[in-house]
Amino acid sequence: MTRHACSASRALGISAWLAGAWLFGLAASAGFGAEPPARAKAPAAAVPAPAAAVPDTKAAPEPGPATDASKDVIQMHVGIPGTIFLGQPLTDVLAHFPGVKKVPFANQPQVVQLQIPEQGISALAMGETPASMTVESIGFNFAETYEGVSPGANRTVEGIGTGSNVNELLEAYGKPAESGPEAHRAAVAPVTPAPGKTEAPERIRHLYRSEDGQVATYFIVEGSRVLRMAMSRPASVQRYVVRPPAGGAPPAKP
Repeated sequence: MTRHACSASRALGISAWLAGAWLFGLAASAGFGAEPPARAKAPAAAVPAPAAAVPDTKAAPEPGPATDASKDVIQMHVGIPGTIFLGQPLTDVLAHFPGVKKVPFANQPQVVQLQIPEQGISALAMGETPASMTVESIGFNFAETYEGVSPGANRTVEGIGTGSNVNELLEAYGKPAESGPEAHRAAVAPVTPAPGKTEAPERIRHLYRSEDGQVATYFIVEGSRVLRMAMSRPASVQRYVVRPPAGGAPPAKP
């Protein structure tokens, strides 16, 4: 090969190398100067939705029965309904008060005296046989021990009971049908003092009658204090306790 041909060949090789280097540099420049591709943003963490309120499945308590203001208190001319009351069978009383004290009454087999000392209650059950006996008289003690029965906490519907005074009694029930000394409590009719004799008893019995006249209720008052009350059915008392002679005068009202 001639010197001229070698020189030409070398020149061509150098030119090809320079062209390849330029292309590489251009490509490198393009890659360096261009902004890098944007990175894909990671998806934001999902915010959990608030938990739905769990319904309260507990059943709301049902309202209780309306309170009866007359329950467990003394009703005039009745007694305490469901506990001890006029006309209640003796068997029911014995079941309700297993510890009731039974006391013979004046050797009369048709009358039984009942005492519930811790509750301030006494009663008389009457009937031809024990199985047929019913309560015909009830007493409630308010202020002091009477015939072995201590004062109880029972009160009337109108609020008469321990600590009550005569003014409260008269305000609650009005004027009594009759008033008289307690000393005459065994009398079927009011007793009139003998001529020329006056009495100033310490204890007065204020008596009230039911509208039908079948029940008599009285309160014993000493000074201003109400000591106790009692109620009875006069017809039963007349039949089993007083026992008037056959063909005698009709029984007087108590």
